[in-house]
Amino acid sequence: MSTIKLVTVKRLAEVMEIYRDATRKMDEMNIFQWDKDYPTWEIIEEDIRAKTMYGYFEEDEICAVGVLNEKQSEEYKEIQWNFPDDKPLVLHRLVVSPKHQNKGISKQMIRFSEEYAEKHQYKTIRFDAFMKNPVSTGVYQRAGYTISGTVTFRKGEFYCFEKKTSHYDR
Repeated sequence: MSTIKLVTVKRLAEVMEIYRDATRKMDEMNIFQWDKDYPTWEIIEEDIRAKTMYGYFEEDEICAVGVLNEKQSEEYKEIQWNFPDDKPLVLHRLVVSPKHQNKGISKQMIRFSEEYAEKHQYKTIRFDAFMKNPVSTGVYQRAGYTISGTVTFRKGEFYCFEKKTSHYDR
């Protein structure tokens, strides 16, 4: 049985292992998105303690994690968003363990984010994705997210994605 729920701090080492494994796999695919400098143990621990990291669990095994909060990168101010919103829900650091990829888990995590946004009356969902990662950018586009622009971070260019919820026009 699978479920999506908040991750607790006692699972921090397991979460970091997922990020390390995913980073290694992306490196093998010549997708140099993450490294030893990001995401760090401290960043992930802060996400968990803030109760913003959700995990996809099969039984007791964590298969994927992602962060939901309202923190927008400063670079987002440069974007001409299709759906103006001062308080969007922002998805960060979505990762699926390489052992569990190609099972539709990322789609389920995205769907969970959308349900969370609806439940908490957010008008839009935003996030960025590394332009050189065709796997993630393809998943987001197939899920109905539009590219509203690009930003530059330490590792290069990132697409900025967004989607409005049913609360947008209210």
